[in-house]
Amino acid sequence: MLKRQYFIVAVLVWLIIVLTVSCGNSNEPVANGKLVTEVYIVKAGERLDDISYHFMSKSSVSRDVREFREGIIALNWDTVFADRYPHGLILPGDKLLINYWVEEK
Repeated sequence: MLKRQYFIVAVLVWLIIVLTVSCGNSNEPVANGKLVTEVYIVKAGERLDDISYHFMSKSSVSRDVREFREGIIALNWDTVFADRYPHGLILPGDKLLINYWVEEK
């Protein structure tokens, strides 16, 4: 019984260490690049995923659309999304700041 408890504790400690070390190691910024910030005005009928795909095509860093979309929401939380329901709701005329990396030549 005592061996099983030690094993469970060891596995949990190992898991915490692995998660701590790997946190934030997904994509590095472009080595010879710069961060670009654009202001985008939402048009009627657009979805946040559509806007995310548009700006992902400009970016030199490959990212998942969900990650890019959540980045837009986080960057614009105070000005656009704080009082919106459901999460990520956009309306025509909203001004969104959008960041992406581009490689400098």
